[in-house]
Amino acid sequence: MSDRDTKIYALKLKYEAEIAEYTVDIENYLNHSAGVAEHPHIIDSLDGLISKLANSEDKLNSVIRNFSRDLYQREL
Repeated sequence: MSDRDTKIYALKLKYEAEIAEYTVDIENYLNHSAGVAEHPHIIDSLDGLISKLANSEDKLNSVIRNFSRDLYQREL
C-alpha cells in the first residue's frame, strides 16, 4: 500500500471508529436514559451526538467519494 493509500485508509478507520462510538452513545441514551444523571437535557445531548455522527458520516463519505474509490473497493 502506498503512503497515500495508508493515509486514506487511516482516515477511513478514524471516521468509522467515530461512527461506532457515537452510535453506541446514542443507543445508550435511547435505551437507558434514566442512567445518565449528569445529562438532564436528554434531547439536547442526543442532538449533539447526532450532529457528531452526521459529521463523521459526511467525512467518511467525502473521503470515499473523492479520494479512495479503488482503495475502498479493495477493503470490502
